[in-house]
Amino acid sequence: MVTELRTRSLAFTGDGIDPVDLTHVTRLVLASEQAVLGRSDTTADDVAAMLAVSSLDRANSCFALEGDEPVGFLSIEDDPHEGVTNLEVYSLPWPGSEPLRAALLERGLEVARARRDGSGREAWKARAGCHVEDSAFASVMVGAGMAPVRRFYRMTIDSDSPLVPEAMPPLPSGVEIRGGAADEQDRRTVHGIDRESFAEHWGYADYPFDEWWEHMSAWPTFDPDDWWLLSVEGTPAAICLLSERRAEFGEGYVLVLGVLKEFRGRGLAQLLLRRTFVHYRDRGRTSTSLGVDATNTTGAVALYEKVGMRPTLVMEAYEHPLD
Repeated sequence: MVTELRTRSLAFTGDGIDPVDLTHVTRLVLASEQAVLGRSDTTADDVAAMLAVSSLDRANSCFALEGDEPVGFLSIEDDPHEGVTNLEVYSLPWPGSEPLRAALLERGLEVARARRDGSGREAWKARAGCHVEDSAFASVMVGAGMAPVRRFYRMTIDSDSPLVPEAMPPLPSGVEIRGGAADEQDRRTVHGIDRESFAEHWGYADYPFDEWWEHMSAWPTFDPDDWWLLSVEGTPAAICLLSERRAEFGEGYVLVLGVLKEFRGRGLAQLLLRRTFVHYRDRGRTSTSLGVDATNTTGAVALYEKVGMRPTLVMEAYEHPLD
């Protein structure tokens, strides 16, 4: 067991993170989840994407070492648009290495305080999270001065559910769905709908197009053909952005579902979801899932329940206000 925090930086090459260090991070993340959930829930692609985004603080993200062996990992990612430093902390064995996680978390909070001091903003926050089952890490976060602020669900429907249509639902008159990432103009349209649809949501940050696109396309499995842009009488109205990030588990995944305010109440979100369920069932996926803010004020949870989805995983977000 580590008695003194010894760290080293992650190694990066011209092509991204060093493959050996990628293996170390993946092992720590998946084994930590296995200890809490009885299964690994993150995919290898998720880990690779987490380490590929430009917002990752490469200088301060680090391993904790026992001898030369990485036994802990701290990821630090800055979001200057929202004024948040996002921290992810893993360690093994878990539970059993709470002091190590506490030390890594404090290291991350120190970096977040430095970001606050250099940002020129009046307020800055540090944010971390855990599965609701992980009472050990929840205690570590509370001990560091963090408090729970939000709960998130992953909601899922099985492909053999009777609520999944037998055939692809037809499009109403005047409604068209096409790929939304064929060229930059389409991508900018999708970006605009994404911004407007979620502008009033908790944690919203107005990302410039280039940063948004870099983040959205970072996943190794990114497929622009699975970005759907829905128009009504030729006017862009909604988006449904699908992702292969959970294909490893036999699942389809809805990364973003957004409908502009003026087009809400017409059943467009339900139409997109039901078409998604059929799309993934016909691909041989056993289920379709998505993530949602459990306290979302737009009624998203009720919408997803209406089409047959149910919570299958719960995450809790914790924050430390640094103002």
